[in-house]
Amino acid sequence: MNEIINDRADWQWNVNSWSKQDSPAAAINHFLARQHTRATEHSDRPFAWLCYGQRGDATAVAAYRAYRDSMGDDGLFEAVLKAHGRRRADLEEAAVHLEWQAHNHPLSLTTAWEAWQAGTGDAVEAMFHILHGQSHNGSACQLYRACFDENLAAFFEAVHFHVAQLEVGGHDHPYLHGATPNASVLRDQVPTALDNHTSQGGR
Repeated sequence: MNEIINDRADWQWNVNSWSKQDSPAAAINHFLARQHTRATEHSDRPFAWLCYGQRGDATAVAAYRAYRDSMGDDGLFEAVLKAHGRRRADLEEAAVHLEWQAHNHPLSLTTAWEAWQAGTGDAVEAMFHILHGQSHNGSACQLYRACFDENLAAFFEAVHFHVAQLEVGGHDHPYLHGATPNASVLRDQVPTALDNHTSQGGR
């Protein structure tokens, strides 16, 4: 991956909440919405939103533009979703967060898995849904992005484990019918790797 994009996009994720228009999430949301509606007008809008979050950094904007010219919108947003700075991938640590996510935001996993199964053209959507399930936890999102970059297929095998459990009722929780908890309540609740119980003040 382009080192400038890796560093600048990681910064852009880390300093902006998902609700801010400066966040890459806003740009990717526009991009996915256009894909689903097959919109043809204003094709530069998702890219413009992405660059808006780097409006004070001409080097970042130039890197985004050059990567888009070379790899297209799909390639650019996939790179943004894999930007992790110097964070190292750790699938074992990611598994702890996925366990929490399966119990507290299961639809983010099942929706991501559905997109992943649809083929490589939906990889951006699959990664976006996974991150959305941890949108309150910047550290977990950065870790996921590092795992995406190192071995995307292996990460989604871990996702599939939990989706399979959900399909047979193996995860006992009240969120399977579309209700999701308040992220502020669950922010520090992470299941331990040893006993799978939720504890306050986790990672």
